[in-house]
Formats: sequence, C-alpha cells, structure tokens
Amino acid sequence: MSRTVAFGMEALGSGEDLEELLAALTGDEVTALVDEMASDPDDVHLPASVRNSYRCAKEATGGLNRDSLITYINEEGMKDSGVEDIVPFELGQKRGHVYIPKYNEAELEAMAKKEADQVTLEADEEEALGQANTQDLMSLAEILDSNPQDFVMEVYADDLKYYEPDTENKTNVPESIDKVKNNANDLKELNLNNIKDIKEEQFVELFDAFKRNENLESFSAVNCDISDFSIATLNCALEQNQGLKSLNLESNKIGPNLMASLFEALNVSDSRISHLHLTGQEQQALGYKIESRIANAICKNKTVVKIGLKFQFTEVYDRISKQLIDNIDRLRKERVKNEGPSQVKWKPPKTID
Repeated sequence: MSRTVAFGMEALGSGEDLEELLAALTGDEVTALVDEMASDPDDVHLPASVRNSYRCAKEATGGLNRDSLITYINEEGMKDSGVEDIVPFELGQKRGHVYIPKYNEAELEAMAKKEADQVTLEADEEEALGQANTQDLMSLAEILDSNPQDFVMEVYADDLKYYEPDTENKTNVPESIDKVKNNANDLKELNLNNIKDIKEEQFVELFDAFKRNENLESFSAVNCDISDFSIATLNCALEQNQGLKSLNLESNKIGPNLMASLFEALNVSDSRISHLHLTGQEQQALGYKIESRIANAICKNKTVVKIGLKFQFTEVYDRISKQLIDNIDRLRKERVKNEGPSQVKWKPPKTID
C-alpha cells in the first residue's frame, strides 16, 4: 500500500475530520489516492475521467477538428507498413493444422449405407430414363425382376392433386344495385366476390344507395379491385347506414387513409357493423399514424366484435384487442339480461380408467 493510502486510513482510524484529512494532502497525493481507490471501469456512478488510473499530461491542442482527425488517421494508416506475414499467402495453400473430422462407428456405418444406396447413372442412361413412359418403366421392372408397381412408385413422383376451381359468381350486379336502391326486403345478403367486370361507377352507385337501405345486413366484395374513390363514397354512406352488420372488402385496392376514415365513419351515427374484414390490400404496412387512427376509432366503437386486419405495432394491437373483448362482454351481458342465462350445463370431462 502506498504512503498516501496508508496515511489516509490511519487518519480515518484516529477519527480526524474528513475535510481536514483532505486539506492535509497535497495535489499529487489526492491524485494517487483517486487512482488507487476510486478508479473502477465498471462503476457507472463515477465520472468517465476517473474510471481508470491513466492521466494525460499533455497540453490541449485546441478544439476538435473532425476532418483533420480523419485525415491524420488515414495518413498514419498509409504510413504504417503493417505486420509482415512470416509465411507468404498462396492461393489454395492451407496454413497451420488442417481440421480432420472424427466420426464414431455409428456415423461411419450411416455414411457407408448412404453411399451404397445412391445410384449413379451415365449421361445416356439419364437421358433414356427421362424420355421413358410408364409402359417402358414397367417393362424395365420385369427385366430387373422387380415389382412393377413398387418400381414405378420409386421412379415417379406423385401426380399433382387436382382441385376444382371456385364456382363462378353469377350474381347479377345491375339487378342487385336496383334492389339495394329500392330497399328490397328479400335482400339480406349481397355477395359480389371475385367479379372482375364491375365498373367504378357501379360501385359508387351501390355504395351511395347504402345511405337509404335498412334491410341489407351482410355485404361482401372480395377481390373486386375496389379503389379509393369508391371507398370514399362508402365512408359517407356508413355515416348514415343502420342496417349493415357485416362488411367484407378483403383483397382490394383500399389505401391506408381511406381505411382509417372507414373506421372513423362507423362512429358518426353508431353503426351496427359487428364484423369487418379488410385484409389483403395492396399496401400491407399501414404505419403507426394510420394504425393509431384505427385504434382510436375502434376504442370509441361499441358494436364491433371481430376485425380482419393485420396490425404491425403491439401497442395498437393490445388496445384493439381489449376493446373487442369489452364489446363481446357487453353483448353477453345484454343477452343474459334479455334472454336469461344459457341453458347449457357444464359437464365434467370423462376420465379413462
């Protein structure tokens, strides 16, 4: 232990005042004391200047000139010849010890079996098999005294499964628009999914008719190339509509701003829409500003219980999820109040002895 530290601990042991102790020390002794006792590079409570015992005795050269510093570093780097390699580099030559993997008996047996199972063919054989049909392969299997069915299963891949295409939507669009405009009692659900030839003018006319329609409860127009101009008309209609309960506009061309405006339009006159699906638009990432507008609108809505839309930010997703759960619970309480509790009784699960 140095003289300074010994002197300081002796003084502390004798009960002298700390200020008197520091006053008795010289500047060099105080510096040495700090270097030996206070320097700790891992202590974040100490100033950066005292976390180590190094002290720079050079005089300041002036303010920081970043360009000059970078130029100096580059010049020093160019002057430095670097450490010369003892063994010169040669392409393809390995230096030092070459790694040789070691395998146990089980691994060696597995590798040998894998090599034995591999079948290698010449180029002309590969070409001949590539042009062979099923009858040729069955004849080859008979020559090799093998089961033709098993042989064909091994050399041929499974055929692609055929799935029937979706049935064509034959909904009469002009007739449906007239029914919506006339508020037809028999039109409760309208499905225009996958109809490609609907003009923008027809969508505008249809959405404008939503203002006065009270009987249509479910509307779906998936993959119909609906644009922002038509959605602007729909948003105005949703501010007045009180009949729709389900709206599905997935896989269209709705922009983020119009999508946020759609959610805000539902709160103007307390819309009855409970199910809303809007995924698959051209712009998938909405951004925090748009998602916040949507979340703020949903938090004011008391009827929506299901939303088909992907959210990027966790904070927005949590707010929306909480509101949807509250809406579902509110509907449950209203149902129990009006209809009474459910008659379904809980049954314990069956145990297997």
